[in-house]
Amino acid sequence: MNPTPAPRLSARHLTLRRRGVAVLDDVSIDLPAGRTLALIGESGAGKSTLAFAAMGLLRRPEVELEGELRVGGTDVVQASERELQSLRGPRMGLVFQDAAAALNPCFTVLQHLSEPLRRHKGLGRAACRQRAMALLDGVGIADPEARLAAYPHELSGGMQQRVMIAIALACEPELLIADEPTSALDVTIQAQIMALILERVRALGASAVFVLHDLALAAQVADRVAVMYAGQIVEEGPAAEVLRRPRHPYTQGLRASAIEFGAERLQPIAGVVPALSAMPGGCRFAPRCMRATARCTERPPRVADGAVTLACWHA
Repeated sequence: MNPTPAPRLSARHLTLRRRGVAVLDDVSIDLPAGRTLALIGESGAGKSTLAFAAMGLLRRPEVELEGELRVGGTDVVQASERELQSLRGPRMGLVFQDAAAALNPCFTVLQHLSEPLRRHKGLGRAACRQRAMALLDGVGIADPEARLAAYPHELSGGMQQRVMIAIALACEPELLIADEPTSALDVTIQAQIMALILERVRALGASAVFVLHDLALAAQVADRVAVMYAGQIVEEGPAAEVLRRPRHPYTQGLRASAIEFGAERLQPIAGVVPALSAMPGGCRFAPRCMRATARCTERPPRVADGAVTLACWHA
């Protein structure tokens, strides 16, 4: 029998603190090879923090890290900067939320694409140029040869994001992390960009993590969904099951506050995510939860309910 392949991304009791406050609190999750995961929740839930930690962009001494966070077989928490540099590109790639801010305004598209190809693939100038044109063509940019000489400000927002995707996938990584990859784009091209990312990820046989606010988008692109609230995963499981039949009160609140065809009214969740310095003990969602009882002063464990795991005393 062939051994089960290691998860492309695996967190075990991961805690990340800033100035002594837990931004991520005891997070555990696995992403198998060839699968896609959506991290969903309100702003401040810890989604982007988890994504950036996986890329090794949040490091000691700026933050305190406990537990394990593995990409392939490498523990990012314990890895040296040299080890992380060898992972970024060939093993994992990142699509930032705002391509205009992420791209260097002083570099052409060719220079952006050539840097990872030279560093990790050892390609020469001519080979970099040919590979760069193929990458641009793969992300749907017309006349890729002409675009190689363009600077970021000469491209539309959609084209900038396509270039960012091409850079992230240039070295054919096993894991792609996309942090709100369409939020800065016009709604008419958001679906195109997400479809493009999925197409390229599947063509590589890679895994992907999407940081999203949009539940409908998560249902379209993700095999699994992890719902985060105040630095904790409160519900996780197959996307169709979590989003169609949510069990946790917070997930139900997100679903009720989303715009859907045929919905008579929205039911926003009362209150706001607490400040890091004022996190309640026990269940962090309890101050906003209609089902909260005295028991919610104790932290609920994550338990399995069929294919779904969730942390709630009153699910």
